[in-house]
Amino acid sequence: MTIETQKHATALVRDALPSACRETALNWIGGEWRHSESKDTFTTINPTTGSPLYDVAMAGKAEIDAAVAAGENAQKQWWLTDGQDRARVLRKIADGIRTHSASLGLLDTLDAGRPIRDTRTRDAERAARLFEFFAGMTDRLRGANIPVQPGRLNYTELEPYGVVAGISSWNYPLTNAAGKIAPALATGNAIVLKPAEDSPLSALLLAAVADEAGLPAGLLNVLNGIGNVTGEALIRNPVIGQVSFTGSTDVGRHIGLVCGDTLKSVSLELGGKAAFIVFDDADLDRAADALVFSAFNNAGQTCTAATRLFLSKSIAKNFLNAVMKRLSKVQFGNPLDPDTLIGPLISAKQMHRVHDYFLAGVAEGALSLDLDTIALPDDGYFVKPIIFQNVKPDMRIAQEEVFGPLLSVFEFEDEDDVVEQANATVYGLAGSAWTSDLQRATRLARSLKAGLVWINTVHSLHPGSPYGGFKQSGTGLEMGQEAIQHLMKSKSVWIEEGPWQSPWGSISG
Repeated sequence: MTIETQKHATALVRDALPSACRETALNWIGGEWRHSESKDTFTTINPTTGSPLYDVAMAGKAEIDAAVAAGENAQKQWWLTDGQDRARVLRKIADGIRTHSASLGLLDTLDAGRPIRDTRTRDAERAARLFEFFAGMTDRLRGANIPVQPGRLNYTELEPYGVVAGISSWNYPLTNAAGKIAPALATGNAIVLKPAEDSPLSALLLAAVADEAGLPAGLLNVLNGIGNVTGEALIRNPVIGQVSFTGSTDVGRHIGLVCGDTLKSVSLELGGKAAFIVFDDADLDRAADALVFSAFNNAGQTCTAATRLFLSKSIAKNFLNAVMKRLSKVQFGNPLDPDTLIGPLISAKQMHRVHDYFLAGVAEGALSLDLDTIALPDDGYFVKPIIFQNVKPDMRIAQEEVFGPLLSVFEFEDEDDVVEQANATVYGLAGSAWTSDLQRATRLARSLKAGLVWINTVHSLHPGSPYGGFKQSGTGLEMGQEAIQHLMKSKSVWIEEGPWQSPWGSISG
C-alpha cells in the first residue's frame, strides 16, 4: 500500500467524523467531546491494508466517572419525560442515521473491513429500525394489577436501572451499538457505551447524530478504550446498575463473574457454533446459496454464522460441488469496492487465529478442500475460505468458535443422528435446517438446542424478535419486548384499603 493510499483512508475518516474529532477521535461525555486527562491514545488499524488508520483517545477512570455522573444527572429527568416525547427523539435518531448513512457506513468499512455495499445500506437501515422499534415501546412500559387478599391493592411498576453500560463487539459496529443504545434510552435509562477498540469510530458519529436529534446531554456517553482496562473499570463502577455485553464467551464469563460479585444485572450475547442441516428433500440450490452467505458473509465474523455443515449422505458430494462453484464467483477484496462481497478479517490477531485453527484441523486429520482459484489482495488481513471434510466431533474445529471463514462438514444418516450431532457442542446460539417436510421442520425446531432456529432461511432478524442463546452462548435476550426485562426493575406496590390490622392484635397496652 502506498503512503498516498494510507493518507487517503485517514482523510476519509477525518471528513466523516464530527469536526471536534478531526485530529483525534475523542470521548463523548455529557454532551461534549473530551480528550482523556492522561492524554493516552491508541490507534485503530485499517484491516484492508494493515496500516494505521486513526488515533483514538483512551478513556480512564476520570472519564468513566464523568460519564456515569452525567448519565445519573440526565436520567432522572429523562424518566419523568412523557414516553411519547422520548419516542419522538428516538425516531429523530433513526432519521439521522439514514441521513448520515454514507458516513456511518464508510467509517465501518474503513474501521472494520465490512463491505460498503452492506454498511451503507443493510447495516444503517437495521440500526435505524432498532431505534424506531424501541421508540414504539416507550409508552408501553406497563406493570400489572395483581389480585390479592380482600381489602388490599397490589400492583407492579417498571423502573429503569438508572445508568447502564453497553459493551459492543467489533464485527457489526453500528448495529451492535444501536442494539445497546436504543432499548436503554427507550426504557428511561442513560447509557455509557464502550465500543470495541478495533472499530470504535461509527459509535462516535452515532453520538453526534443523537445529539443532533435532540437527545438531552448525558443520556448517551461513548468511551473509547481497551476492554481489559476501560471496559473493566466501567463494569466495576458502583453506579452502573446493568451491563449488556456482546463478544466472546471467555470475556462474557469474566464479566458475568464481576457482575455476580457486585450484584449487577447482566445480559450476555456470546459465541456460537451454528449448525446448518440439509436433508435430501430440500431446495438444494437455495440451501447452497444460503450456506455460502451464512458461512462466509463478513469473512465468517458473525456469531450466528453456519460453521458446521451437516449433509444427508446421499447429497453430500453434489452439494459441496455446488458450494465450491458459488464460492468461485464471489468477489473478495477491497470493501470500498461496491462489487466486493467479502472483505478482510478485523485484525492481524484474528488472521493468525484462523490460520492456527487451519493448522489444528490438518494436524487432527481433517481434509481441506482446494480453493486455490480464489485470489486475494496482497496487503491486509485477508484469508481464503476454508472447508474441511473428514471432521470428527471431538476436533477443535468442530467444537471451538473460530470466528472466521472456516466451515466443517459432516454427514448424517437420519434425523435422530443429525440432531444428536448438531447439539453436541457447548454453544447454542443459532441453527438452520433445510427440508420440504413440514412435520420434520417442526420437530427440528423443538429439538435443536439453540436460541434461534431458522427453517429454510438464515439470518432472519427483526427488532421485534428476541435474540439470544442457550448454553455457553449467553444469558438474557436482546431485541423484542423481551429486552425490556433486562433493562428495568419491577417494583411491587401494596396499598391497604382500610385500617391496618396487626396479626398480633392490639399491643398498645
